[in-house]
Amino acid sequence: MTENQLPVQSIEELNKEFRSFPEPDYTLKMPRNAKAYTVIGNTKGSNELHLINEIISKIPTDKKVFIVNEQPFQATPKFIQEIYGSRIERVVSLDELNLVKGGIINLDWTIPSRVKMLLMLIETIRDDCFVLFATGSNANGQVKERINLVAHLSNKIVVSVNKQDDWSLCPAYHLAHNPDMQQVHFALWEKINLDDGYKYNFAILSCDEMKKIDIS
Repeated sequence: MTENQLPVQSIEELNKEFRSFPEPDYTLKMPRNAKAYTVIGNTKGSNELHLINEIISKIPTDKKVFIVNEQPFQATPKFIQEIYGSRIERVVSLDELNLVKGGIINLDWTIPSRVKMLLMLIETIRDDCFVLFATGSNANGQVKERINLVAHLSNKIVVSVNKQDDWSLCPAYHLAHNPDMQQVHFALWEKINLDDGYKYNFAILSCDEMKKIDIS
């Protein structure tokens, strides 16, 4: 499915939902004690949360981990730790970064002035840390716009994709062909039904590998 094949009504609905974004602030720099990943689910059902957990599992345990959610997330510490594991303790405010080994920060990182404030505070904490810029849900199709805002801050950029959903897979395929997005990697998720439930398989693809996916 291509954009030209979308029903007219669908295109009109998408245009209504699209929002505008500011220009990136290229003067912003990650502090020396921090590394950043941008982790974006491109559409509903693209498993952004699962991808975040996979990334956290690979981060050394002596590093703090902060998930910076563009869209606010509220839950009890117990519920958060059931979802993310013990390394993500709770939702934290910006003045609590030194008090936890990891947490969720509700901050709209598509606004550069708020990112600037976040980076200034991260620089003041004692420990090395990883910052995961995430939507907290999904990008509702506007992936490139979000990546542009934090690409210069990010060590890695991974777009989470539902391989079994054309509305997720096809936009990811076209994003891989964008010359400005060649640093992006793609996590392709596939739900496998089992006799006693289901599981998710996933694979990480480079842009070049994503271009070879059959979307016909």
